[in-house]
Amino acid sequence: MVVLMWRVYSTSTSHEVLLSKPLSRWSADDVTLWVEHLSVWTNQYKETFRREQINGRLLSALSDDDLSAAPFSIENQSHRQIILEELHKLKETSVSLNLWQYKDLYLGKTLFLLISLRNLPRLTLLYLFLFDYEDTFLPFIHTSCPATPDAPTDTPLDWPGWSQWAEFLLMYFLLPYQLLSAFAWHWMSVHYWTAGFIIAHAALLTVLDVCFYWTLWKRGQMRTLPKLVWLQMFAVLFNTSLFVLPWPLMPLFIINTEIYIQLYLSPFLTAVLVKRTLLPANTQHRP
Repeated sequence: MVVLMWRVYSTSTSHEVLLSKPLSRWSADDVTLWVEHLSVWTNQYKETFRREQINGRLLSALSDDDLSAAPFSIENQSHRQIILEELHKLKETSVSLNLWQYKDLYLGKTLFLLISLRNLPRLTLLYLFLFDYEDTFLPFIHTSCPATPDAPTDTPLDWPGWSQWAEFLLMYFLLPYQLLSAFAWHWMSVHYWTAGFIIAHAALLTVLDVCFYWTLWKRGQMRTLPKLVWLQMFAVLFNTSLFVLPWPLMPLFIINTEIYIQLYLSPFLTAVLVKRTLLPANTQHRP
């Protein structure tokens, strides 16, 4: 069901998704797709790029001499010039997407992450690690648990260092919502109010999470935790699956409204739950 939801929600075309990725992370298939979309006449060259396994880093280093020599052997100077001009434009526009650009490009994926990270943060992060490592998990861990300035690394999106993994795993098991808070803090200068809502919501969800485990431990019901997790996961999947079947027919207005509800209304609803959770404990100690 999770995989079905993910595939249905990911409605962007391959070329649109490709243009959202940093050039340094393009695979050979990505480069071939880019060459194919340049024009009809580039189809005669795409097999050469595929055969030579030209990835994003190799593509960015190509020059006019490289394209004219073997194995590319592009004799038409106009073709070489157009390819290099498009490559230059690609380098200039290969930057990180802000929140709203990401939402427009990955509309369903955005909604999926908002719902699943709120309800099942640990399982969702595990899912991203297993099935969406390069595109989502890797940027997330580098943003929420950044490397120290003196850490040895070749590119910003290399394999995280041991200190990053240690910090991530500690937060993952103890305070997973604070990872979301750290991620949102990175965007404060770009999306001040939205990041503020996410940080506040993460703090409220952390309170509920701590209270939940404290109550289970105090009542000696930790053995029921797996069952409770499965029940919660089933409820989330059932509620989210209501979007799957009508998704192709769902108006864009409805989808955007749900995203805005998850971003800006859910924190207030969570605050009500926090009040209901903490208020009985406070009233019991009143004289």
